[in-house]
Amino acid sequence: MLKFFLSIKTYLWVTGISIAVFLAGSLYIPQNLAVFSGINDIPLLSWLTENAGDKEKFFWIYLLIGLMALLWICTLICSLDAVIKRVRRGNLIRVLSPQILHLAVLFVILGHGISAVSGYKLDVPMDLNIPQQVKGFSMTVHDIQFRKDPGESSTRWIVNLEVNGTRHVLEVGKPAFSGDVGFFAKSAQKRKMKTIIGVIYDPGVIWEIIGAVLYGISAAGVFYSRFRDTLPSGA
Repeated sequence: MLKFFLSIKTYLWVTGISIAVFLAGSLYIPQNLAVFSGINDIPLLSWLTENAGDKEKFFWIYLLIGLMALLWICTLICSLDAVIKRVRRGNLIRVLSPQILHLAVLFVILGHGISAVSGYKLDVPMDLNIPQQVKGFSMTVHDIQFRKDPGESSTRWIVNLEVNGTRHVLEVGKPAFSGDVGFFAKSAQKRKMKTIIGVIYDPGVIWEIIGAVLYGISAAGVFYSRFRDTLPSGA
């Protein structure tokens, strides 16, 4: 059984099938926008649950999830096998750098998976001074200001938002956070004095950041190993 996960043929077959399914999906989605129009607005598993009635139209997504899980397992087992069998004191950086790169990819995929399972993205339309309860948060918009700076063609909006008794000032590109949950002023209407507050919980982002850091470390290790190989013997 272990040989199946360590086989390069397994990895290549799973990768090839994944690419084919990705390609088929990219061609299928534009032909069914009525079903897939909101797929990027909420976490994947939440979207799949909400659209369970059209399951026959996105069975290939479940196939991709299974393929990605299999690739994740194969990569992890291969990396552990390489570390256990090949690491020696003299080749530590050379052997570990590619495996850290693999680990970085695994962390990024893990982060996306965690967010898909337990994260959420909500757009909450709000009027002035009308409290709303959203995901355990009490939200009230107390003021909306509009500003156009010299030389700018567009108008900016500033939203005074209270979350669980704490006041926050939201601007475009300047969200506020309560714990791990972010609050974004996505849009505002001056005439009606209404705004849309984006509420986003992305629990997998820390794993994605760890993956990005590991990727940088592994890249530095690979470049160092290659540079050392170019040095004259004994240098």
